Amino acid sequence: MQSSDPTKKKSSGVKRLVALVSVLVAALGAAGFYFSDSLANIRQLSAEAPHDKVSLALGREPLAALAMIALDQKFFDAAGVDVTVKKYNSGALSLKALLAGEAPVATAADIPIAFESLSRQDFAIVATIGSSDNEGRIVARKDRGIQTPADLRGKRIATQKSSAVHFFLHMFLLQHGMTAGDVQLSFMKPDELVKALVKGDIDAFSMREPFASQAMQPLGDNGVVFTQPGLYRKTFSLVVRNDLLKQNPRVVQRLLEGLAQAEAFALREPEKAKDILARGLEAKPAEVAQLWKDSNLMVSLDQSLLVGLEDEAKWIIGSKLSDINQAPSYLDMIHVDALKAVNPVMVSLIH
Repeated sequence: MQSSDPTKKKSSGVKRLVALVSVLVAALGAAGFYFSDSLANIRQLSAEAPHDKVSLALGREPLAALAMIALDQKFFDAAGVDVTVKKYNSGALSLKALLAGEAPVATAADIPIAFESLSRQDFAIVATIGSSDNEGRIVARKDRGIQTPADLRGKRIATQKSSAVHFFLHMFLLQHGMTAGDVQLSFMKPDELVKALVKGDIDAFSMREPFASQAMQPLGDNGVVFTQPGLYRKTFSLVVRNDLLKQNPRVVQRLLEGLAQAEAFALREPEKAKDILARGLEAKPAEVAQLWKDSNLMVSLDQSLLVGLEDEAKWIIGSKLSDINQAPSYLDMIHVDALKAVNPVMVSLIH
């Protein structure tokens, strides 16, 4: 019978562990090489081909950070596209600008996309560029008897119609045993909400930063903010008109390359990236620091985007917020080819 040598067994185990680590390192190295090589090829093609020109309707929201970084650091230019920016106070407004023909490309949140898609499907999502499950804020006045979420019942609450904060309000009320019918709901533009709350024309509003902080500053101790992390995951996407995809798919790929460079920059230089976002939002560094912590800034296309749009369309139809009672096929409205050309690892959507 052969004797058992613990020293030999330990040595053999260490060798197997070293071999396994070597294989993993090699695999990760290959993936990294593939990604960097893919981007290098795109940059080479961009340098060789003439620059494209395109207008971008930019929704000035925290989750548009990668677009702001790409513009500030000239990553779009490096990718071979000259971008003319048209700024709007929300993704909902920037999407309406795209649909009105003001720009062929826009940044927009999932809820406006779900609303607009019920009546028209002449646009497509080419990538998600950011997400957050803790962006919505309910800001209220204490002198109206509001100390807890339950105190919102019967109060005058305003929000931006057909937007992510509209959906957040719906979910927030449900979470606390209410519906829109239990409050006095009205709709305003984003830049009107702060003035209305400070003047006392409304008792509360549902919005995001920097508007929440802009309202709390004059309200001081008379203001209260309610949040609900994890209640709703908001996504922010790059949306393009279908005619641009057909006529010049190269420009879409170049835009995504610029955004991929912005993502790498945000990981590499987070403090500089935060400064860019603060300037873009005209917000204070402290406000941006909190937003940054709650945001996932990544260029991707994943299954949760599809599931989210389908659920949101059900809410819109079920709440009779649209005259249309049939949702489109959202898989047909998500264009994966451009992002796959930049890096197929970024696409996990089943298609």
